[in-house]
Amino acid sequence: MKSFHKIFHPEKFNLLLYYTLTSFVAIAAMSLMVGWIFPRMESKELISRSEKYAQRFISHLNYEIYKDFLLPTLKRDKQIDLENNKTQLRKLDHVIRENLYGLHIKKLYLYDFEGHIIYSTIPEHIGFTLDRGMNKNLDSAINGKPASVLRLAGTTDSKGIDVVETLLESYYPFYDMEKDGGEKTQIGVLEIYQDMSDLKRQITKAREKAIVMTGSAMGILFLALFLIVFKAARIIDTKTHQLIDSKNSLEQKVEERTSEIREAYKELQLTQRKLIQNEKLASIGTLTAGLAHEINNPLASIASCAEGLIERLKTALGHKEQRNPAEKADLEVFPEYLKIICDETYRCKTIISNLLNFARHSAPKFERIDINQIIHGTLSVGQYQQKDRKIQLHLSREACEVIGDPQQLKQVFLNLLINSFHATEESGGDILISTIKKQTVVQIIFKDSGIGIKREHLDKIFDPFFTTKSTGKGTGLGLAICYGIIDVHNGRIEAFSEGPGTGATFTVSLPKAT
Repeated sequence: MKSFHKIFHPEKFNLLLYYTLTSFVAIAAMSLMVGWIFPRMESKELISRSEKYAQRFISHLNYEIYKDFLLPTLKRDKQIDLENNKTQLRKLDHVIRENLYGLHIKKLYLYDFEGHIIYSTIPEHIGFTLDRGMNKNLDSAINGKPASVLRLAGTTDSKGIDVVETLLESYYPFYDMEKDGGEKTQIGVLEIYQDMSDLKRQITKAREKAIVMTGSAMGILFLALFLIVFKAARIIDTKTHQLIDSKNSLEQKVEERTSEIREAYKELQLTQRKLIQNEKLASIGTLTAGLAHEINNPLASIASCAEGLIERLKTALGHKEQRNPAEKADLEVFPEYLKIICDETYRCKTIISNLLNFARHSAPKFERIDINQIIHGTLSVGQYQQKDRKIQLHLSREACEVIGDPQQLKQVFLNLLINSFHATEESGGDILISTIKKQTVVQIIFKDSGIGIKREHLDKIFDPFFTTKSTGKGTGLGLAICYGIIDVHNGRIEAFSEGPGTGATFTVSLPKAT
């Protein structure tokens, strides 16, 4: 059982084995098929020839009966009465048997239109009647159309008689040879039984011949193809070994190359993190001037309030016993001044805290965030540079949630905001920030009415170190880093401008959180 299983389920594909097995099955199937089809064709051909022979024999017999029996009898007796006139019956029997002698005709019957057997080579069958509708072949012949049926040995014929040997039972119209209006007149039906015992032997010989011829031809073809397949198998085996060696070598090279790519990717990630941090430091440098001014204002307020409190405190302490209503009013301003001091102090703390949060270096951390809140947070960091420029917010009323790193996205938005400030610095144009929630993405649009971008520069502005700003105002890394951050978030960033003086629009598209 195991050896049988190995033949049909080998560990390796064996071309010769499969060719031999499939060829054997194909030869056997083809031989059996031809041995079945060819004898059937031969049988049909033999039956067809027998039917043609019967038709010619009946035509001849019809003429002989008319010439030697019907015509003389009608001239002598004026009528034909086989049932009552034994002389006529013997005369007809003599004519028929004389024409049947030496032929393979086993039986012959002559019917009238009612299905009565008026003559038979078997005397005891004379007078037997076949009812109309019981024998379709007889009915067909009565209607003028010949019909035949093959009766195999072991079956029964139309009269219920056992068939000992194979016979061809044929029915043909029987005519009066005199012409009536140019056509012969049918006067009955002739039925003959031809001996077809040789049919089985001929079919058997045809089957054997077909199998031998087919098997021989297929065998010769098998040997010829076997030599070809044998040669091909050797070539395939050689090429297979070469492919295996090449595959092993290729896998080793691929593994080495993959290791190199991993190392290069790690270095690229490290470089990207350094670039992001450097850009943060550059952004912080840009914020320094405004930050100093923003901190100095609340500190000046604090100093002024402190000086006023000191003077009033001295005066109040020097005249404790002579307090008039004016002095009392001076003392009442202490709570107000103290509140101003607290508010301005916390304001400074908030500014410094936001700046430190932005500058803090940390690994990317993706979470579910609302883009509208990130934009508000970005504005709270960059609002010191607004000056007299107006920022319009058209944020979606729905929560625009995405999966992303809030600090990295805040860096992207702050960079785009600072670029808008620089673009509108001279013209004092407006800046529009809007968010749109679509079916699959969230779009963040920064649009300004500033100096615009030349069309030939649109394809380059995301390239590292490419900048259109004057020396000292840009490193050329900001938009390149923004592009990298958005790409990590599986989004895209696009720029559009109709040219200088027409403003610019930056659109950030991020996948919507599900």
